[in-house]
Amino acid sequence: MLNSTIFGIDLAKNIIQVCDISKHGELVSNKAVTRQKLKELLAKAKPAVVAIEGCGSSHYWGRYAQSFDHDVRIISPKKVKGFLQGHKTDANDALAIANASLQIGLKSSKPKTEQQQTIQTLETSRFHLSRSITSLSNHLRAMLYEYGIVSARGVKALTTVIQDTLNDANSIPECLRSTVNQLWLTYLHLRKELAQLIKTKNALIRQLQPCKKLMDLEGVAEVCAGLLYSSIGDGKQFKNGREASAFVGLTPKQHSSGGKVFMTGIDRAGGIKELRSALYQGALSYICNLPDEPKTAKQAWLIKLVQRAGIKRSCIALANKTVRTAWAMLRHENKYEQRP
Repeated sequence: MLNSTIFGIDLAKNIIQVCDISKHGELVSNKAVTRQKLKELLAKAKPAVVAIEGCGSSHYWGRYAQSFDHDVRIISPKKVKGFLQGHKTDANDALAIANASLQIGLKSSKPKTEQQQTIQTLETSRFHLSRSITSLSNHLRAMLYEYGIVSARGVKALTTVIQDTLNDANSIPECLRSTVNQLWLTYLHLRKELAQLIKTKNALIRQLQPCKKLMDLEGVAEVCAGLLYSSIGDGKQFKNGREASAFVGLTPKQHSSGGKVFMTGIDRAGGIKELRSALYQGALSYICNLPDEPKTAKQAWLIKLVQRAGIKRSCIALANKTVRTAWAMLRHENKYEQRP
């Protein structure tokens, strides 16, 4: 017998599949409802386990369910896949989500707060604009290259080439001149929007007290502090710092058999790639600027580690320690203090 009712929810834009399992483990219903009906169901139901597959709007629905004292569990789609029986239908998906929430030892996550999701949205928007700018600049370089115009690397060189091309009447066909000019104006506009977005995101991060504390860590600035806070939150969903570090993907993989334990490198495919990359770059910047005479215990540890294991492994070790320290700071609301 279960402690509470279980709702397995397969989210979609308009029609949402809801699987209801009673306390006795019996399937009560498995039907499609509208968004409004789902809100009414969550509002009227007694506190229950609400299992949601991690996807678009899952954190919104998780926060909505939490407002009515439901125990929300957001489960990775990869873990839900193992419980799918029969063909892939909405009803089977909802049933698989409900069964996955009953599995002992299966890891689930809690909904992000609105602040966490805002920072994450700004970061993904920054990444999208940055990729769009790079793509458009490459397109302009390739277009001019087809007409024998070569541009060196960098924004300054591209600006010079575009201006010279537009001023020279014989450089490209006349019918392409307006197209190049329009693409160039779009490129400048995207760069301006990106600068404004970064300014807005950094201002928000400096206002949040947890992020301000995280920026005291070695190699952590606005980008890493925002990603750490949006990923870890208050740290209550992790038992210790090692779980948080494993969630990011900075702990070595383990392969054990017959009592023999083998530790390999970190899993590059798993975890949070954006955060792991930002932490590595911040650690690399900090390690490359270490003083000859260490002033803190961590600097002394890093200098010995670089001599023994090299710079790259030292960067991973520092990133791992940074995540564990950040978890402790967020979980216990402490400040970072360096040991002399």
